[in-house]
Amino acid sequence: MTSTDTSRRVAVVVDAYSTGSRLAPRFIAEGLDVVHVQSNPNESPFYIDRLRTQDFVENVVHHGDLEATAAAVARYAPAFVVVGSEPGVRLSDALSARLGLPSNGTEQSEARRDKSVMADAVRRAGLRAVQELKTGDVDEAIAWAQRRGDWPVVVKPLDSAGTDGVSLCETPDAIRRAFTDVLGRPNALQGANEQLLVQELLRGTQLFCDSISWDGVHHVSEVWRDTKIRIQGNLAYDFEELLAFRGPQQDLVVPYVKDVLDALGIRYGPAHTEVMLTADGPVLVESGARLHGSIRDDVIDRCTPSHVTVTVDAYLRPETVAERAKRPYELANASRCVMLISHQGGRVVSDAGMRAVEALPSYAGSISMAQPGDEITPTVDLFSCPGIVYLVDPDRDVLLRDYEALRAIEREGGIFEVEPPVAA
Repeated sequence: MTSTDTSRRVAVVVDAYSTGSRLAPRFIAEGLDVVHVQSNPNESPFYIDRLRTQDFVENVVHHGDLEATAAAVARYAPAFVVVGSEPGVRLSDALSARLGLPSNGTEQSEARRDKSVMADAVRRAGLRAVQELKTGDVDEAIAWAQRRGDWPVVVKPLDSAGTDGVSLCETPDAIRRAFTDVLGRPNALQGANEQLLVQELLRGTQLFCDSISWDGVHHVSEVWRDTKIRIQGNLAYDFEELLAFRGPQQDLVVPYVKDVLDALGIRYGPAHTEVMLTADGPVLVESGARLHGSIRDDVIDRCTPSHVTVTVDAYLRPETVAERAKRPYELANASRCVMLISHQGGRVVSDAGMRAVEALPSYAGSISMAQPGDEITPTVDLFSCPGIVYLVDPDRDVLLRDYEALRAIEREGGIFEVEPPVAA
């Protein structure tokens, strides 16, 4: 870590993991020093091993005492506090409010993390939300699903990330297995999974919106259409496609998302909101009061100002949010973000198949790629995805052709050469 110059402005980032790791370099480039706050002293290696400690003048570890953490941060006279990733939402709310900085406050913090409380807040605002039951009792869950009689149902944690712990259950026995596998076990965000959600399966097209808010003004900076596939009863990501701001689906979803942000008390900062567009209109899947996770902001910036770009601009130049909100974003290029699917497990010895991927005309970059020496498993969810590839081109037909070529490479030769696990 470097020393700080007290004459410089200071930014505070809470849990700078995933896409949040891209904030500090942007603030540093603008002449700020950056303090990191780690919300959990026992953070998951999935996050803490990737923390870019070199970007921060100090890493303040929060041990549960807000006053102590606020005092440690206040020594730097910070200009603002911004959340870096999902685990830091509650602490970012509390810390920014305690320091008198732009904040969403703490009154609705739980609604911004607990998916059941979130759905209740959305319903109270008069918006459609998913039908669900929150319970730790598997028999109650099965009885609820049987009364509804609409199979399959979704079983998921209250506050995890990605598709961690999410199961599609066609039968009562499948619900029982999902509870056995997930209930009482730590999730990807270190939650205890003491209760689970059993939800109706929303049928339709899933879209998500990245947004930036300031003083209650919302600018939707990106709209993506999400495609998932079922693998072994789980939902796994396939690809995400960046859409124009206007369109038949977008025109229904964007106004709904802005209403959701209001319902959840998101007045400042980034949000990532997932919506299922059903035959009856948009329905909230979930909204995270943080950046869109696992993105290459430099690649998205080739298409339109990325979620990272608009967030950094908002905290350094708040007037940019209202300015951007007056007009739709424009696309210089289209993009397809492809989640790789591994059909094998073992230790990676080579990523030679990536050379063919990199030769695709629209290849624009990758992120979170497995490296030689890493262990990979067959993909069943986001956390077993061995990498993400971005395709960028003004012509969507080119993106489709290169996507199909990429999947063929996976099936026919594999992107990774692996050494199978040694039998016990």
